[in-house]
Amino acid sequence: MASEKFTAFWLGYVPSGDGAGPPLGAAPSYIDTVSLAFANLFPDNTTCNGFLQKANSENDIRAGIAEIRQNSPDTKITVSIIGTPNPAIGWNNGITNPAQFGSWLANFADEWGLDGFDVDNEDLDSFPGQPFIDTVKAMRAAMPDKLITLDTYLFNRDKDVIKALADDLDYICTMAYFLDFQSMTDLFEQYATVIPPEKIAIGVKSDKVGPITQGTSLEDTKKLAAWEPKNGKKQGMMLWNLSGDIESVTGEPDGSWTRAIHENLP
Repeated sequence: MASEKFTAFWLGYVPSGDGAGPPLGAAPSYIDTVSLAFANLFPDNTTCNGFLQKANSENDIRAGIAEIRQNSPDTKITVSIIGTPNPAIGWNNGITNPAQFGSWLANFADEWGLDGFDVDNEDLDSFPGQPFIDTVKAMRAAMPDKLITLDTYLFNRDKDVIKALADDLDYICTMAYFLDFQSMTDLFEQYATVIPPEKIAIGVKSDKVGPITQGTSLEDTKKLAAWEPKNGKKQGMMLWNLSGDIESVTGEPDGSWTRAIHENLP
């Protein structure tokens, strides 16, 4: 069994089964955390599951969660949350009452049987600052025993808040899928200046390499999974995404990226 961890995203907004991506319940048992994408920030310090359930019903998603719980009881299940374009609510300034938001998510976790939440802050209209820090700290206060993870690829934008939240985050996931091996490891070492390396997972994307698809090559995926930082160990690897790790998308056999990570993680 690998000592480092494997996080993978599953997309509720794309079809699954019948020649499409794998159903949620089919997530391999060796994946340590499955994150469901995406819930959206919503008015009044709440979230909405409409996008998460766009192509897979709530009943189907809940059934998938139950299947994972039965077959892989050690696997953690989180929901990834993004901002909303309309109404415009972003992570940087959209939460007006952090404590209320934290309570909302704690209830969401209880109702769905979740192990925590992933923060996907891709709001580029402003830099994350104190309001964002207050929001994540309120999430931690409301859910002291739940997973809280953060996705990031813009080091200069995010470095200050990551440093401030290093004790509150279980780990971060880089998502610079379009970079080559050397650039990804260089980016990892940058993040390791503000958060311990054992709290950094390297994100890769199952897709063809190119400026539009932005996939990570299978060769680089294997090398990144096996790679270790200068000081210590990495948290592990993150895959975007299980739903797209299929031959019709990647041109490679179904599950190629998933297996490459599993077979090469220390």
